[in-house]
Amino acid sequence: MITVYSKPRCMQCEFTKIWLNKNIIPFEAVDIEANPGAFELLKHYGFTSLPVVVIDDEFDNPNKAWTGFQVDRLETLL
Repeated sequence: MITVYSKPRCMQCEFTKIWLNKNIIPFEAVDIEANPGAFELLKHYGFTSLPVVVIDDEFDNPNKAWTGFQVDRLETLL
């Protein structure tokens, strides 16, 4: 399962979700402004920018968690 942690008015967040939708890759979107617990979770794992994309909740695996709109990383999901 892919989870995208994002917030409103974040262009990289929107681009990431648009790319996933365009390529028909299912994901869960978590708005960190509406879910303070999610924000605390990201801080716990050391993330400081958005979006944070996580595969299978493996926050501590750099191959399965990253920040920003990274098309090369997203393409590996195809």
